Amino acid sequence: MTNWKKQLAEIDDEYLIGLTNKGIVKRAHKDKETAIVKILKLEEEAALQIDGETVILSLPLGDSKCSCPSRSICKHIILGILFLKEQTACSDEGAGKEKSDRENVTKENTDSNSDKRETLWTEIRSFPEKDLFKVMGTRRLTSFLNKAGKEIRPEIEESSVFTIRLPGENITVKLLSPLEYSSCSCHKKELCIHKAEAILWCKLKAGVFSLKDLEESQKKDSPLDSVQIKNAAAQMKDYLEELMATGLSRVSPDVTDSLERFAIISHNTGLADFERAFRGLGTLYQSYLNRQASFLTVDLMRKLTKLYSRVNILLETEDITQLVKEAGEFHADYLAAGDLDLTGITIEHFEDVSGYEGETVYFLETNTDKWYTYTVARPVFYDKRKKWGKPQKAEAPWGLTCSLENLIRLRIHLKDAKCDERRRLSSSKETRGEILGNREPDPEEFPGWYYEDFAKLFSERITGQSKLFTDSAVNSAQDTTNKPAAATENNLNWDLVFIQPAFCEKAVFSGSEQMLSMVLYDNKKREIILELPYSKEEARSIRYLEKIREDDPPCFIGKIYLRDGRIRLIPVDAWK
Repeated sequence: MTNWKKQLAEIDDEYLIGLTNKGIVKRAHKDKETAIVKILKLEEEAALQIDGETVILSLPLGDSKCSCPSRSICKHIILGILFLKEQTACSDEGAGKEKSDRENVTKENTDSNSDKRETLWTEIRSFPEKDLFKVMGTRRLTSFLNKAGKEIRPEIEESSVFTIRLPGENITVKLLSPLEYSSCSCHKKELCIHKAEAILWCKLKAGVFSLKDLEESQKKDSPLDSVQIKNAAAQMKDYLEELMATGLSRVSPDVTDSLERFAIISHNTGLADFERAFRGLGTLYQSYLNRQASFLTVDLMRKLTKLYSRVNILLETEDITQLVKEAGEFHADYLAAGDLDLTGITIEHFEDVSGYEGETVYFLETNTDKWYTYTVARPVFYDKRKKWGKPQKAEAPWGLTCSLENLIRLRIHLKDAKCDERRRLSSSKETRGEILGNREPDPEEFPGWYYEDFAKLFSERITGQSKLFTDSAVNSAQDTTNKPAAATENNLNWDLVFIQPAFCEKAVFSGSEQMLSMVLYDNKKREIILELPYSKEEARSIRYLEKIREDDPPCFIGKIYLRDGRIRLIPVDAWK
């Protein structure tokens, strides 16, 4: 009894919420008065019968078990803790205890909470840093260093439980003793990247290490080999200089093979962005060799000079953080996004110049009015002739019983969704989907993204706080073979808009540029230029656009950008 009294005196509601969640603790308090509780055993383990369920309380409390179907800390376990805490307190007070005695008990509890905080600090200080680095990975650790260097720190609330709200993310971590029973709003039981980062922030606050020490540790543990990278970069620089000296007219047909070789070197060296860049160059050179009308020398020179500048950065920098930033990543980190109510809008086929093609499904989230995407990509850089069938007919993710294509006609609910910083959804098996019903094509249902007034579109999406693009960002690269001036990697929010013109001009197809263009007008004759390059996949869309009546245009769904001072639209879909 004495051991249980001492342990339970340190427990408060915040600690219990850390073990489970606020709802369960609140429910336990509400049911405490009516619950039928019987103590079966009170030794090293406490056995209680609560409303017909058998609860075994252990120390630490996170090891407690209940006979109910719940696999986590349930209401019965919390009820047992509250009941036993109350019983041990009452047995010591007695009926005739004076007020001063109760004040002494309160003081003891305060001291106990202070001791618990110190115990938690001790566990945090002694937690092995190499285990945190392993869970976080190089990119997450680099992001941590960047935030810390810019004095971007999390909110840390200290009590019997430490509550850490990670900066720049909608993630809250609760650290409690023992640390293995800490909780995270991503709902992972094991040591996730968020718990690891929270512990690292606390260690930094406690002065266990300095930023300089952490940077040195990252250099030692980084998977990137700086010597190997610099050797590869030296070869890249020599070859790019040779390409620029040779010029287009004298370039050898085997240039694409050489660029593919450098893409493989980049992959083996851990330079993800450089692998994509070399394959993109290879695609442009192949377009030139095939005499394709869509090829533009300015696009090739822009990519060539940009890649050359980045190769020089690899050669000159000694900062591992800068190297990691320039290297890029092969796979994005998917973070918990909670439950989402999504409305399917449209699906887009893409062909990436870095050697991938696939489909992207666009959704609007009902509660936040934000765009989310789900992408299926396939590598085609080794065999462009391979037939993949009809990928749109493939099975949808998240356990939904429909095809990928049918997602754009549905409203769905995702439980425990995950997405990256660009709101690209993961097909994680932990995420479960439920079909809520069908979606009718009504663009006015989404007023935040629907525009009939082009001046409003310009102020909100081009120059306003929610602007999508700048002229320089759009002109800095051409990332897809069937899209003009697509967004760059630095443009993370290429959201769609619904544009309803009042009237339009007849579509015109340029044979020399292999581009269809059409001028759209609002009711005050302000204009947007629709542009769609020719490709086999877009041939049907071009025929449809050429048949549109000037006085009866549909509502276009697409991506906008600014070029030469004019708003341009890349159409993805059209609703009538």
